[in-house]
Amino acid sequence: MSDPDARTEEKLTRAVETQDDSSIKELAEDLHPADLAEFLVDLPEEEKDTLLTALPEETIADAAEHLSPTEVDETLAKLPTAKQREVLDDLPDDELVDLLQEVPEPRQEEYISLLSEPKKAVSSDLLQYPEATAGGRMTTALATVQPDMTVRDAIDSLRQIRESTEILSRIFVVDDAARILGKIRLRDLTFAPRGTLIQDIMDDDTTSINANADQEEAAQMIAKYDLMLLPVVNQKMQLIGVITHDDAIEILEEESTEDMERMSGIARGGEDEDYLQIPVVGHFKKRFLWVLILALLALLSGWVLLENEEIFKPFYVLSLYLPMVVAAGGNTGAQSATAVIRAMALGELDSGSFFRVVWKELRIGIIIGVLLGICIALQVRFLLPETIVDGSSISPLNIALIVGISLTVQVTSSTLFGALLPLIARSLRLDPAVVASPAITTLVDVSGMVIYFGVAKFLLQI
Repeated sequence: MSDPDARTEEKLTRAVETQDDSSIKELAEDLHPADLAEFLVDLPEEEKDTLLTALPEETIADAAEHLSPTEVDETLAKLPTAKQREVLDDLPDDELVDLLQEVPEPRQEEYISLLSEPKKAVSSDLLQYPEATAGGRMTTALATVQPDMTVRDAIDSLRQIRESTEILSRIFVVDDAARILGKIRLRDLTFAPRGTLIQDIMDDDTTSINANADQEEAAQMIAKYDLMLLPVVNQKMQLIGVITHDDAIEILEEESTEDMERMSGIARGGEDEDYLQIPVVGHFKKRFLWVLILALLALLSGWVLLENEEIFKPFYVLSLYLPMVVAAGGNTGAQSATAVIRAMALGELDSGSFFRVVWKELRIGIIIGVLLGICIALQVRFLLPETIVDGSSISPLNIALIVGISLTVQVTSSTLFGALLPLIARSLRLDPAVVASPAITTLVDVSGMVIYFGVAKFLLQI
């Protein structure tokens, strides 16, 4: 059975090709705005004008909510000024501010000049907060009532703002100074006797976040407390906006992407484009510097090899296990760093967790290192082919001891190293995610060689 949306998109494609404006409008309204946004992005450039010309401003604004700020900017650039004005006014406050924060200053000024006075005032208020803060991600389209209102009065006041409020399922109770006192659900208003006072049926939960707090903290609070809306307050504890659950999903996705890029050694460029939208030069700029730095660091490995070449000449069989010892350290170090950074991102670790994390990862490293060292040492001792050992001047037992001990020390130290770097970065008020996995891997590569050759020299008394 075929997908109804897929059939609608096929019909819409044919309508765009034939420039059938009435069919375009009708079919576009049958699609979910997210599907329409995806359809618009995938459409060839020469056909986007046809689609946008036929679509009403409200439909374009609905689809724009599911586009990145860059894509919204590109879409607006294809519209006449009058249509730009209508689309901008139809955008929710938070989506509009996201756009204004991302576009170059000349374009920002141009868009602000097109806004209606109420929308311009709201945008001005929201733009005072940095992009990555709770205030920068909030919307002011919320519903409030006062505690001394009756249910009848509250419903009458909500009826007047129902079109401008983003979510009515949660309504906030505030005092005369706009300080949050609690909240009430729309269904509670619906089923309560009309003469009941709001203060008698409201929930006195005042969970909120300061407008200057980091956006990731806001998303974590929404997830932790299972909220549909998170109130945002100013320094006077006055309710000035809300962050919705869908915004929280976007925030967590952005933060996760940023952490993954930094952990992979990819510099952030500040853009929100999808992978395919970023030009080759953009990817090059994000990646090359890290690759160059890590390549220079990797030269230390060659220097360590050169300094210890006297071991490989008479005991060449040891070279067979060096890559394995080094790789094991890189893998466990990256695992440890990823686990710690993830715990930090989820708010599971506070400033007092340093020594608990170090002690925990040290024990994990010792257990993994000892077991791995024993397993590989037994393999070397009993399964190493005789043809390899015959031409060497070192016994299988010595090889097993060198490999087993080196592996144990390397895995233990790398696990500890991988945990320490993010913790130290955070204590220095740096982003722990900048301690990238490639950097950890490169550093433990060098340490692995030093450990391996150090153990070999000690046991062989060189």
